[in-house]
Amino acid sequence: MKITERLFPTCQLGKTDYFIGGLLLLFCYFAFFQSDIYVTGWNSLNYLFGNPLEFYDNCKKIQGHGDFAPANYPPTLFVIFAIWLYLFKIFGLIKSPFYFSPYLVYWLKFLTSLVYIATGLIFYQVTQIYQQDKKWGVYATWLWLTSPIAIFSQFIISQYDIFYVFLTLFGFLFFLKKRAYLASIIFGLSITFKYFPFFVFIPLLLFFEKKITKLIVCGLMFSIPTLIIQALYIHSPAYVSGVLGFPVVARVFSAELLYNGPKIYYIFAIFSILIGISYYLDSSYNYKKIAGFIFLFSSIFPFLFMLWHPQWLIFITPAIALTTVLSSKAKISKFLFFDLCAMFFFIGFTVLSFQDNVDLEMFQAKFFHIPFVQFQNISTLFNVFQGFSPNVYLSFFWGYLILQFILKFKFIYNNNTDSSYSYDMVRQRYYIGIFIFLIPAIFMFIINFNNKDFYILSTDKEKTFGELTASRSFEQEFIAKSAKLKQIDLFLSGFSRKNNNFIQLEVLNSDRKKLVIFKRQERLLPNNGWESFKFTPIKLKKGKLYFLRLTSPKSYNGNAITWLASEKPTYISGAIVDGVQQKADFTFKLRFENI
Repeated sequence: MKITERLFPTCQLGKTDYFIGGLLLLFCYFAFFQSDIYVTGWNSLNYLFGNPLEFYDNCKKIQGHGDFAPANYPPTLFVIFAIWLYLFKIFGLIKSPFYFSPYLVYWLKFLTSLVYIATGLIFYQVTQIYQQDKKWGVYATWLWLTSPIAIFSQFIISQYDIFYVFLTLFGFLFFLKKRAYLASIIFGLSITFKYFPFFVFIPLLLFFEKKITKLIVCGLMFSIPTLIIQALYIHSPAYVSGVLGFPVVARVFSAELLYNGPKIYYIFAIFSILIGISYYLDSSYNYKKIAGFIFLFSSIFPFLFMLWHPQWLIFITPAIALTTVLSSKAKISKFLFFDLCAMFFFIGFTVLSFQDNVDLEMFQAKFFHIPFVQFQNISTLFNVFQGFSPNVYLSFFWGYLILQFILKFKFIYNNNTDSSYSYDMVRQRYYIGIFIFLIPAIFMFIINFNNKDFYILSTDKEKTFGELTASRSFEQEFIAKSAKLKQIDLFLSGFSRKNNNFIQLEVLNSDRKKLVIFKRQERLLPNNGWESFKFTPIKLKKGKLYFLRLTSPKSYNGNAITWLASEKPTYISGAIVDGVQQKADFTFKLRFENI
């Protein structure tokens, strides 16, 4: 037997896989998390201190000031986190809701990781409904546990979406067992985290149940958790504005078809067709595979018509993994290869669309006692198509989601009983999938860590001063840190529309004399991201005052970009808007040569 076969056996995962794969997960567990879980954990302390019925108002008073938003989710998640953190209150390690240690995030991540494992156990139970083959079930479960997008969501961006994924899969299991009442209660709990399970529950309910009276009872049972929450918190203005009025919810209305004035929303139009077909279908024949395809379609289709956050996409991974393993054996490796391609497009879109948020900003350098500043982020490596780049990656990823429907429809009619499966592609997908993010992250970390140049950084981006039209000018003061300026980065926004004019960036000395000028087409600029101006170093006088001036001589309202700025001074209070000094700074990076 070859040494590679001993280390990486084809018929199962080996000790080498557990060791190397475990080390990778352990590194990701401690090295990365995005700040949302920190803010949510901090908010949850208001259940440990203060009146629970005033939870949202207390969140707004305490965490809602400064850099963080108040609580925007239903209370279930915060209650779970509060219970999980209660031990720290007992031992006096948490004494008030006014401070939350970043290290407590790892305790929260431990909880979500346990739920991730529990979801895998539920996934295994689902496989046994389809085929009572333990070996095949273990293989299928590893297929989901190592899904690249699921790994990214759970161990790198490190959020809490796994809770409603667990409940959705659990509810699906009881639908397969034809226990609709219990499935309805579980799905009712799931939407108290986020609302995506609603799009799965209704089609499955109408597929499995045809009697009107039973549908009404299931609907009532599904509604009970939400009705209880409404009864408890509808009196709270902070709940009404923060949860019921959460702007992100409006994304379901973002894709629309104009119809002689009125609008048709794609998500709801397709949803109505889906539930109609589900109710029409006969659930007495081949119901398991039909239910699997309904699960796949209803999980995915909302994300085709809304701007999604990368943490949400873990929701689609169980249905994709399940329908992959239910396909014919010859097709599984091809679907796993598609998953790798999708991961590349997913990461490309993510690091370009969520700059300084879901990239190296997630790296917890303090945990490793590493002095690290993100001068350049990962988006630099993926910005191949200039301002079109994020949309190019999103288009390819959108195509991958559509392929799930087209190519997997046939699996309904396949009879896949072969229980001998190769783990080679599973481990390849796991390692390559995780390195699609880690390799660019490590590469940019090395570049940033070894940087010898001087930087001026003003990276807060909470506000804008409106559109940069022809009659306006945006200026930023700065003090030269060395005698040679070699790069300027501005954080620009195009308001998610096509702008077809051009911008003009000038560097001025203290006498307003132009030292250099750059022009860029607005259609090539990022919608919300850094635009870099690299050039042969220009000579400045160290310690002297200079200006950046941004104008757009031909732009007008509705066809213009803007330059993001801080809410308060972060550099020298050097923003000048239309000739008026502001108590703020624009968002910029200046790179000076170290001489």
